[in-house]
Amino acid sequence: MRLIIIGPQASGKGTQASMLAKEMGLSHLSMGEKLRQEAASGSRLGHQIKERIDKGELVPNELVEKMTKRLIKESNGKFILDGFPRNEEQARFLDLITPIDHVIQLKVSDKTAVERIGGRRECPKGHDYHVFYKPPKKEGVCDVDGLPLHRRADDTSAAIMKRLQTYHNRTEPVLAHYKGKVLDINGEQGIRDVHFAILKALHKR
Repeated sequence: MRLIIIGPQASGKGTQASMLAKEMGLSHLSMGEKLRQEAASGSRLGHQIKERIDKGELVPNELVEKMTKRLIKESNGKFILDGFPRNEEQARFLDLITPIDHVIQLKVSDKTAVERIGGRRECPKGHDYHVFYKPPKKEGVCDVDGLPLHRRADDTSAAIMKRLQTYHNRTEPVLAHYKGKVLDINGEQGIRDVHFAILKALHKR
């Protein structure tokens, strides 16, 4: 099974992709996570990536495509892509390296996305939390390594609105590229309800 999951920031892509990967035996290819790991590495490339992310801008296609090609090869054709493709150019690149079975679109309003993003927290090692939906056992402290939690640098109001506008202008048109393969899912529901809706939609196909 070769899947793509698409939706605006804070639509629940990462959570749903992780759940599906575990249940269906797929590799969860989270491009955002891979890029943030590189950004936190302190390398020259990581510094360039961090500058783009902090401004709410997209990382250059050539870098993302190189990483995606490697990850897909390692997955042996069983994957769910999270955070790629983000534009039509990337979708055309993906056509050259693998077929796609289904595209899951998580639909949430901009208002919901902004509210959800405002509550996100993470530790320096990348473990993610949310003050309402996934709070740590101890407020402000990571359950895994005990490090203090903080808001991501790209979660400022200005950066959030810029990312949402970029999604509407550049990523939403990708859905037309996969006409006939898109499964529309109401992402405003609870996590389990969204998960079951995805499984039901996949089963019907």
